Amino acid sequence: MSRMVTGHVFQDPWTGDLWPRFVEKLDYVELQQNPNTGFPDLLLGSKGKPRRERAFMVLPGDLALPPAPAASEIVRATRRHRSALRRSESYENTDEDDTFAHAGTVALERVSLVDDRPTPVFVTSFLYLPETGDIAGEWHACDPFGLGVSPALRRALEREMRSSTGLRAVLESMIGRSLDQQIEEQQRWAGEVRAAAINNIEKALTVGARDLPQYEDLVALEYAHVEAELLGESCPEHKLRDLLGAARRALEGTFKALFERHPPRQVWRRVYTDRRPVEDEVYCQSVYEASAKAVGFRVPLPEALARMKPNHVKAACYPDGSWRLRGAIVAAVLAARDEPGHPLRRAATHEPRLLDLLDNVAKKAGGAVHAGAERPSFQSVLPVVADVHRAVGLLSGLGQPLDSARS
Repeated sequence: MSRMVTGHVFQDPWTGDLWPRFVEKLDYVELQQNPNTGFPDLLLGSKGKPRRERAFMVLPGDLALPPAPAASEIVRATRRHRSALRRSESYENTDEDDTFAHAGTVALERVSLVDDRPTPVFVTSFLYLPETGDIAGEWHACDPFGLGVSPALRRALEREMRSSTGLRAVLESMIGRSLDQQIEEQQRWAGEVRAAAINNIEKALTVGARDLPQYEDLVALEYAHVEAELLGESCPEHKLRDLLGAARRALEGTFKALFERHPPRQVWRRVYTDRRPVEDEVYCQSVYEASAKAVGFRVPLPEALARMKPNHVKAACYPDGSWRLRGAIVAAVLAARDEPGHPLRRAATHEPRLLDLLDNVAKKAGGAVHAGAERPSFQSVLPVVADVHRAVGLLSGLGQPLDSARS
């Protein structure tokens, strides 16, 4: 049964574009005017231990009010929020929990505007320099809605700095040098790291990797890998987490490309009765493992795959961007059972343990950011890159059928 949701979308006053975010409740920060500057400070921390933070406000100027967004734009914004949440570090941990609540999990079907007049608000973010482990001296902008580093917000700030001397001065005082000098150094550094990343990919998967739809995902993973190796044991934890997230996204891109060539269609019906998911976990596990065995994979399956909920398998059968990696793995196995030419069948002949390898990547990518989980280490993260190369090579037919980096 559908429920009514009241929420907020956010429109960029400079461009009129909707940000890909949707929240049901606005959380306001307390302000207090600074007598020295005349501008408000943010009051953060707890009531017992408050702290003041200076805020720099970027004003849009005398711009005309943008037109109210269309319903289709709002629906698209909520879907992009869900997709961003899925790609964020914590999303994979929700596979076993249907009660997970987050603004980005709202799936809208119809939209009605409560008020077509926009309400002006400031969104709060912060810029920072990592304490250690950033050879290029990179500065970062954080997503105002809690989804980590925001390259889009950084690009918007860089555009605004062209005309805002105040904003430029604030950032230059933070990084301790001129932006022009920093940008030149970062561009040189990024070019060298990307060249090394591409070279590593072609060594592992041949030059044919450039034709893969998920090529840029692989480059992003290898970029993080090269950077981590250059930093060595001093590589900060957040970069290791980023590397694990990039590994998962590379596999998600691989399965997305696989589904475009070999659609899973309605294989989810094998674990559904009419329109309702089968609740018998033992039965579902038997269906998954029978298919895996028929395709040529080793059974029993890893626990997380064996216990995959039918609704996650169904989600993977629809190309709306809301599926999860493990659900896609199981859906692909079910599809391969009935398709003799499916790439998973070829992969199984070379590596019957491929499903264990894939599950291990998903586990490390999700578990690294789980509260109380063991923190990722430099040595524990590096084999994941080889596992992704191995999986991509097997599923795409590129590279040599070498043994997995994992024993």
